[in-house]
Amino acid sequence: MKKILFAFSIILSFSAVAQEEKKVVQFSGFVMTSDSLQGVPYTHITIRNRGRVATAGADGFFSFAAQEGDTLYFTCIGFKPSVYILPQTLEKDKYSVIQLMSRTEYYLKGTIIYPWGDKDGFKRAFRDLKLPKDDLQRAEENMDPQMLAALAQQLQPSGGEASSRALRTSAYQKSYWGQSPPNNLLNPFAWYDLYKSIKRGDLKIKSKSDLPPLKDY
Repeated sequence: MKKILFAFSIILSFSAVAQEEKKVVQFSGFVMTSDSLQGVPYTHITIRNRGRVATAGADGFFSFAAQEGDTLYFTCIGFKPSVYILPQTLEKDKYSVIQLMSRTEYYLKGTIIYPWGDKDGFKRAFRDLKLPKDDLQRAEENMDPQMLAALAQQLQPSGGEASSRALRTSAYQKSYWGQSPPNNLLNPFAWYDLYKSIKRGDLKIKSKSDLPPLKDY
């Protein structure tokens, strides 16, 4: 039993010595994209068997101390992880590599953001929803007789209408140039027309309140 324990301790001592005898090298290089050979900035490089972590620079360059046989794990957001294993025996104390990394895409589940805070807000929005009018509805409202009558009462005469009315008035006055125009106070036909207008209600005063209200668009 003592011999077995002695042999086992010798083996452990030899393995410890072997581990201590691993050469430390300056491990450096560039992390680059595999498609365009551009530097991958701020790539994390983890020594798996020893738990140490290094970070590449903005241009993808890295340099740190490592040992023979170390397993190096390269990770960066947007790229697939890659692994590089240092050789077990190195002749020099410096070792350089160019580590290529492939791009990857992460697909996240679709998220729909609604403007309502809760279900009651959705109910209120649905209840108060006003759909926009289509072309047919707008055309029918624009051709509404009551709407056209209200607009005709409120619109002022245009420049052409005003000038035409002024020319007609001037021509009528000039037709009686040098004489007095006829006085309808003594015209029985004019009195008869006035009587018929009163019977029909043509002379009733119409205020703006009698007109239909204008619609807002």
